[in-house]
Amino acid sequence: MLRATGASGIANWTRRFDRLLWVLLLCLLVLVLAEGWLNGVLLQARMSSFGDVAPTTWPRLLKNGLFLALAVAAAAKITMARRWRSFRTDADVALAVLFVVLVVAGLVSGSSPSLIAQAIFVYLRGAIIFYAWRALAPDPVQVRRFVLVLAPLVAVHALAGILQLAVGRQAYLWLGWNDMTWADINRAQGLFKHPNDLGHLLALAALGIAAVLAARPRRPARWWSAFGVVLLGLAATQSRESILAALAGLVVIPLVNGTRKRIVFACAALVVLFAAVPLVITPSNRAEWSRRFDGVVNAVKAPSGSRPTPQPTQSPAPGPTAAATPSQDQASQPAPTQPASTQPAPAEQPSPVTQPAAPPPAEREIRVLYAQQAFDLWRHRPLLGYGTGQFGGYVAYQNNPRWNEDPRFGPNGFDMHGFYTETVDSFWLHLWVETGAIGALAYVGWLFLLIRPLLTASRRARRKSDASGERTLPSPALPWAIATMAVAFLVAFLSISLEDPLFPALLFTVLGIAWTVGLARHAAPDLPRQRVDEADRPLRIGMVIVSEYEANPRVRREAEALAARGDDVTVLALNRAGAPREEMIDGVRVIHLRVSKYRGDSALAYLRLYGAFFVRATAWLIRRPRAFDLVQTHTMPEAMIFTAAAQKLARTPVLLDVHDLTAQLFASKFSPRGLVMRGIQLSTRAAFAFADEVLTVHEPYAETIRAMTKRPLTIVLNSPDERLFPPREHRPPATDGDIVFSYHGLLAPRHGLANLVEAVAQLHREMPRVRLQILGSGDALAALRVQVAEGGLDGIVSLPDGLLPITSIPPALERVHFGVLPSQLDPWTREVLPTKLMEYMALGVPVISFRNRVIVRHFPDDAITFVDPADVANLVAAMRGLASDPERARKQAERASVALVPLQWRQQKVTYLALIDRLARRRSRQPVPGPQAAARTHVGAIPRQREGTHDREGTHQHEGTRQREETTSAAVTTETT
Repeated sequence: MLRATGASGIANWTRRFDRLLWVLLLCLLVLVLAEGWLNGVLLQARMSSFGDVAPTTWPRLLKNGLFLALAVAAAAKITMARRWRSFRTDADVALAVLFVVLVVAGLVSGSSPSLIAQAIFVYLRGAIIFYAWRALAPDPVQVRRFVLVLAPLVAVHALAGILQLAVGRQAYLWLGWNDMTWADINRAQGLFKHPNDLGHLLALAALGIAAVLAARPRRPARWWSAFGVVLLGLAATQSRESILAALAGLVVIPLVNGTRKRIVFACAALVVLFAAVPLVITPSNRAEWSRRFDGVVNAVKAPSGSRPTPQPTQSPAPGPTAAATPSQDQASQPAPTQPASTQPAPAEQPSPVTQPAAPPPAEREIRVLYAQQAFDLWRHRPLLGYGTGQFGGYVAYQNNPRWNEDPRFGPNGFDMHGFYTETVDSFWLHLWVETGAIGALAYVGWLFLLIRPLLTASRRARRKSDASGERTLPSPALPWAIATMAVAFLVAFLSISLEDPLFPALLFTVLGIAWTVGLARHAAPDLPRQRVDEADRPLRIGMVIVSEYEANPRVRREAEALAARGDDVTVLALNRAGAPREEMIDGVRVIHLRVSKYRGDSALAYLRLYGAFFVRATAWLIRRPRAFDLVQTHTMPEAMIFTAAAQKLARTPVLLDVHDLTAQLFASKFSPRGLVMRGIQLSTRAAFAFADEVLTVHEPYAETIRAMTKRPLTIVLNSPDERLFPPREHRPPATDGDIVFSYHGLLAPRHGLANLVEAVAQLHREMPRVRLQILGSGDALAALRVQVAEGGLDGIVSLPDGLLPITSIPPALERVHFGVLPSQLDPWTREVLPTKLMEYMALGVPVISFRNRVIVRHFPDDAITFVDPADVANLVAAMRGLASDPERARKQAERASVALVPLQWRQQKVTYLALIDRLARRRSRQPVPGPQAAARTHVGAIPRQREGTHDREGTHQHEGTRQREETTSAAVTTETT
């Protein structure tokens, strides 16, 4: 009931955050669309002039506040829904890299922290809208309603531009504009300060309508009517950059769709036709196009710095100064009307005798001149530039209105060529100078990674066919977003569009719609969200273990189970004496790193071992960031998971398999307190946070882990592999043969082997046929050799000569009649379920064992002879009881075999393989279970997948793929808790 109440409360809060996000998004976009009119008409705010910053108005403050509120609400929604994992795409990583680059570029070149923060906010604030859309994850109906709310505002802007084109100056006055700068050259600005802003809005709207028409050309006539209205408004702006970029975007749409090119080419023809209307109506517009073209040619012929600004020449005769001829390098846009000078007029002077002024030079395109200077600047600081927020943009101007006078930009600063404006009219240009090649490439890379999933989804959609056999088309949101990105990239060369308040909001709204609705449409739950050519290939699994692979039964079981079904498994393990650098063992590729195992009582030696292995494993993995579909790291220690940091950055899932808890083991061997123990505990928590999911060996460990992490948790017991330990009947000792007791595994003092040897020595006096076989390796072996030699037990107790691989253990147990586990209780042994215990049971060997809560959780008292504690006297009594009572031993072995059945590896393997499949599919962006299905699980249970999903597509599959499907299918039917 508490869980249900908590889930209901979270759902209620999630819905509230959804409503808040919708309201904030709508308010922000409405304000962005109205900000120019509010400032220029309603508030009549003074515009910035060169060397002077206009005061901040309340619409700007409100807009920034809405951006921040939207960021907080989106983060809260994501946290509430526990969806952080879905925000680790390549685009998300690229944004983080771009953020770091902007910070570093600023710090290296002397930008203040506040300036860097301001610049990052301005350059990246559009991304807040993008993440708000992803936090909402709306359905198509919600998106359609949202677009329908904004559509009237776009229509109002388009109609305002058309009205200004048709009526002229009077229409500007009707809309409240007093500055006739744009009216004088017949460029419609609508309700924006600049015609380019209106052009950007209508270009994106035209691309959206064209994408819809291309997807379904038999649309009602109102769609074509809307397209015409938008194009006429675009033509009225005479925004050359917007018209050209819109044509480029229309070329992109058929490339994305792969068909129905005639519709889009018809749309492009309409753009050209409508753009020609103002040229026909107003000769001044034709002259402006010609002037701009000539300006580009002149700037190329006479680059920046090739000639001085012309100055009037005067005779030495006294007289008043002649008015200087203004520079003609102002072909970008008309300068705003400057305020009249308030200085007093000079006293009247006799007329000067002046020589005729030189004819003014031909006009040159200002952007070309700026680019020529910027290239010279970049050559001196090519990597990280002159500092974030210090050159040519809104942020630079707000911070220093005379940024161009910085001596770093030349002896006289950056030559504005008499074009007195706030900024350099090219976003890419000023970003290239500010942050160098690294910053510009990081930004371009981020934009590309934003559309790469859309390109992939479009290709996937084109491969499908509908019921009639006709090839399907992507969702209109996909080509619209990709075309919009093309427009953004091109327009940023001709304006600071990616930095202004309007364009980023529009761009990332379109991207947000495409990422949420467009991608979801082409990832139906009954199809795997991965590339078609990946559907039938085996999984590539990497494993990391600080142990000898040959002697670690759990790692071998899991790796060989994957290899047996056709997966490609690579294991990084400790070196083994005489082992090659790389070898194949039962279908598993084993890489022996040149680090050898340590057994002893030195904590520093263990840390050196872990550190050396960590460095070598990290170096190996970092060179192969995308080599695996999943990386599984095995403890101990838990911190070994950080060797897969490169894979984590590449969005490869990382699974942490907890065999043993390092903190418990170190507490049993060394001091449970101190800096080393504190460091182990901190690294353990960090490792759990780093992992995508956690796998462990039994429920008590799971309880401990749950207290440290909220990561999904799965339990797979350390069950023996039936291939090596096939179930068999109990074999009592012969009446005239030896009675062999056995222990195999780690030889450590905490396992009480000294007590076992002493117990065998005492029992041998009563029962001369008693023998003891010890197999394994560890730091207790030397002491055991001394004990056996001093006690004269050489013929009674056999000790190992070296480490045996797990495959050699079953033959060595053929002559064993009783297994003994004499471990002493400590922080580690209290929480273990020894694999050797179940291996003896599988072979029908009765077991004498110490008691802990894990063992008694799985096995009743009549399945094991417990010794509590495992001292010499109790061991002797237990061994005597079983050896002298064959019937009791037989019944115990039978009861143990029955208790072992639900814990066998063939049952645990189902859970393990299903977990691997579910995690590995995340790399290919397949659908994954939601938070409810990913809840903590118990033995034999995995998160339930969506009903009706399939792991693979098609019928012609190799044996490994079929086995993976069968395994996953069997696991899905298991009940979850």
